[in-house]
Formats: sequence, C-alpha cells, structure tokens
Amino acid sequence: MNDTVSKYLKIYEERREEIEARLREFKEVLRKSDEEVFAELCFCICTPQTRARAADAAISIMKEESTLLNGDEKYIADILRKNGVRFPESKARYIVAARAYLRALKSLPSDAYRAREWLVKNIKGLGYKEASHFLRNIGYEGLAILDRHILRGMKEVGVIKEVPKNLTKRTYLELEKKFIQLANDLGMRPEALDLVMWADKTGEVFK
Repeated sequence: MNDTVSKYLKIYEERREEIEARLREFKEVLRKSDEEVFAELCFCICTPQTRARAADAAISIMKEESTLLNGDEKYIADILRKNGVRFPESKARYIVAARAYLRALKSLPSDAYRAREWLVKNIKGLGYKEASHFLRNIGYEGLAILDRHILRGMKEVGVIKEVPKNLTKRTYLELEKKFIQLANDLGMRPEALDLVMWADKTGEVFK
C-alpha cells in the first residue's frame, strides 16, 4: 500500500467523527438565510490563490457589517486586501455582480453536475473548482474540488503522474473521475477524502 494512502486512511480513522460532523454542517447551510448561503458563495469566490482562513476572515467581517449585500466594490476590495485576499478588486467586482443571483442559490438543480454547470455559466469568478467548492459547502455530494493541494495529493498517491498546469473543462472532468474512484477505493465519499487531504496539508478540518 502506498505510504500516502496509508496516511490518508489513518487520518480518516482518527478524525472520522470530526470530518463527518463537518459534512453534516454543510448539509444545514441551505436551511439558513439567503445571506448565509451568499456568504458561502463569496468565500469560494475569494479562495483562489488565497489561504482559506484569510478569505473566511474577510467574509466574516462583511457578514457582521452586512456589507456583503450592501457595501460598494471599493469598500469590499479594501476589506479583502486588508485580510490578505489576492486580486481584491476583481473579487469585489464578482461579489457585487453575484448579488443578482442571491435567491437563485437556494433553488439550484438538485443534481450536482447540473448545479455546477449553472454556477459556472452564471456566476463570474467561479470555475469548476470554485463551483464544486461552493456546492460541497452547501451540502452537495459527489464532486471533486481540484485545487493544488488535492492534485498534489493525487500525484503522491499515484493516480496521476503530474499536476497539470492548466485545467480545461475536459481535463477537470477526467481528473474528477480519478479522484472519485480513489475515494471509492479508500472507502470514503469524495467530500470526505477532500477534508482528509486538507487535514493532511494544513492540520485542520475546515471547509
């Protein structure tokens, strides 16, 4: 058995309760307010090339102030910048534009793949990775969040030879199938394996 596979199995065994509790929390998000769901979307807009904790800190500040829904682009960009979110101007623009879809976020297709296609088509700033991240964080199952950490983990396990420099839609979907198969082989759901890999890289089960 590959050493990395053994490590992932050990992490899941040791932290299964914490991981499963986090996944149950994700399932509750759609029962919360429109603003809570929107905040999760904004978090996923902000995470590319930015530490998750930095993005979360910025979003938490704006949730408390209600500026996610009411702040102008300049103010939002300032908050993002102060908290270490990269490309703050672009991401502030995406957040403001996404307000037009505030209520639509609770009526996405129940099928995860159809919901993802809708998000990628309609929400600026979301590619397949970010859309998959958002859907996982509001309780959808069966998708892969193929960021650099996950791709490196897949390489370490041996299911891919190299981490691709660019992810086209076709490449994303091909690698997603490999990730899902890996999760099945390890006896985990894809969303649980994602949290296992993140716990391995960061030491915490976050989102």
